[in-house]
Amino acid sequence: MGTASLLFSLLLNITSSIGVIIANKRFVFIEAHFEFSTVLTIIHFVTTFLGCVFFAYGVKLFTPKKLSIRRVLPISCAFCGYVVFNNLSLLTNSVSVYQVLKILCTPLIVFVEWFHYGKREKLSTLLSLLPVCIGVGVTFYADTDVNWMGVVWAFLAIIANSLYTIWGKTKQVELGAQPMQLLIYETPLSAVMLLLVVIPLDGGEKLAAYEVTFKTVWTVLLSCIFAFGVNFSFFLFVGKTSPLTMNVVGYLKTSLVFVLDFIFVSADMPQKKLIGISITLLGLAGYSYSKIEPPLPRSHTTWRSSSRSSPYQQRRAVEVNVISV
Repeated sequence: MGTASLLFSLLLNITSSIGVIIANKRFVFIEAHFEFSTVLTIIHFVTTFLGCVFFAYGVKLFTPKKLSIRRVLPISCAFCGYVVFNNLSLLTNSVSVYQVLKILCTPLIVFVEWFHYGKREKLSTLLSLLPVCIGVGVTFYADTDVNWMGVVWAFLAIIANSLYTIWGKTKQVELGAQPMQLLIYETPLSAVMLLLVVIPLDGGEKLAAYEVTFKTVWTVLLSCIFAFGVNFSFFLFVGKTSPLTMNVVGYLKTSLVFVLDFIFVSADMPQKKLIGISITLLGLAGYSYSKIEPPLPRSHTTWRSSSRSSPYQQRRAVEVNVISV
């Protein structure tokens, strides 16, 4: 059951992530001309919250758990920070620049997990991350015109994204919550916070002038369905694995998007991207192999020890009950 559930969460995350990218790029932004990414993210959160409510009270898939809003708030702030800083970065730099800088999420996650949670990675795991990061860098690096203010925004987005990924794991452990039990709190908090910045980010005049059509409704709804899968599978998968593995899976999804785009959309793939994807996949294979080996013991330094143990020391993984109807 554990392996099947893990595989389910992985496949759901990959298919949902690719699906939401295609739905947004092909239908929402192009067909419906709905180019308000912050508003779309808010709608995603609202529909995810409503989906959790339906699964909790409609089909009784899980039982809601009372959680402290104060303890859920950090993960909502991290995600909203990622959305805001990412959008600010993309206003001045291209997607390629951001994707290359986003590679820094990997060493940052490793550092935070070691520094704050005392989690050590094996040398083989760390070495396998090198070709993964190099491959992504080769795939995306194409821009020489870089705006340094945009780089600052990108770094802040990377920090927020790394914290969100880490807390996606640790908050489940700290609160003893299942993915949907956490989502039912996190999503409305994030939606409310993003409402505060939606006008400066998406443009109040453009929002007021946009005319909602049937095409807008069905394309956004399609995007929301995939987004629910992304949000749910993120917490499900990271809870069963680790923030670092979740980060590495992100590189796999990026490579798959390029491959699918090559197969179904464009028959031409630059040699640089082909080399980059190949290096990335090679690194992913090495990372997967390194995870088969027994993990290193936790580091126990004096300054980290306290009466309150870290989430990683309390439990090695979160048990998530997947109920089949």
